[in-house]
Amino acid sequence: MSAAAANPLDVQASALERKPDQPQKRENKQYGLKFVGAAISNMTASGVSNPQDIIKVRQQLQRQIPGAGANSFWVVGGKMLRTEGVTSLMGGFTASMLRELVYSGLRLGSYEFFKDKYYSASKGALTREGLALKVMAATTAATIGASIANPADVIKVRMQAYYPKGRPYRNTAHAFASVFREGSAGKIGTFASVQGGLKSLYRGVEATTVRGIVLSTSQICSYDHIKQMLKRGGVMQEGLGLHLTASLFAGLFCSITSNPVDVVKVRLMTDKHRQLNGVLHCIKEILVHEGPLAFYKGFGMCWGRLGTHTIVSFLTFERIRLLLGIDPM
Repeated sequence: MSAAAANPLDVQASALERKPDQPQKRENKQYGLKFVGAAISNMTASGVSNPQDIIKVRQQLQRQIPGAGANSFWVVGGKMLRTEGVTSLMGGFTASMLRELVYSGLRLGSYEFFKDKYYSASKGALTREGLALKVMAATTAATIGASIANPADVIKVRMQAYYPKGRPYRNTAHAFASVFREGSAGKIGTFASVQGGLKSLYRGVEATTVRGIVLSTSQICSYDHIKQMLKRGGVMQEGLGLHLTASLFAGLFCSITSNPVDVVKVRLMTDKHRQLNGVLHCIKEILVHEGPLAFYKGFGMCWGRLGTHTIVSFLTFERIRLLLGIDPM
């Protein structure tokens, strides 16, 4: 009897011991759900904006006099439709989805995780209303996401590029294998072959990471900050109108700041014959042979693509959060 009577007390004591862990478990679960929501929302946005993305990549690969009409997005897009068909506008779709799963899942999905951690570590010195906390969180999340997802980014860009003699890649898996073999040529079966293959897949990682940081700080931070300002000033309340307004501004800001880095990244990733020796050499070559305006090649389509992507991703992300019972961003 005494053992039976003691049992409920033991259960109760055990429950009390576990209680402090419950908030942490719920918090970790929410971080996990935010990652899932961020990945799904950005994959949705990338699917919608893929035609704009591929035209932008083709524009950025054009090596000609800045401002030449042949590089306008309607000319490039029209030529693709005539010579390659409608399906060409969905080039690199699978690689794009894989990239968004990793890259955007991490850069947007872990943004609030790092924001919370930096806020706690600063013991309130970094305010939630200030930009410093937001920039630090976005920079950390983007650095991790961009560096890990670089191979998928390389494959996406390669599959979206124009090849006069026909596409060299049958599918995404074949593209991964082909790019890997580029770096391991002549060293098959050795450690050097693996090292060379990985180096090939991580080509342009510096530009990718810089672009990820620039894009995320200007996109995520501006969305977060504009939302806070509009709500705090009593201009707008939480809802679709606020999400749309904030995402419109965020799309413009991130397009302006990220386009130059994007041009460099695309050039490096498609440099199969290793004519460019890193980021600085690429920048120098563009400046010398094409002029400073070349860094804004494809800006119209970049804005169209990133603007669309930003609006769709944030509206979808906020909706998913609502459905999952997570507070708005």
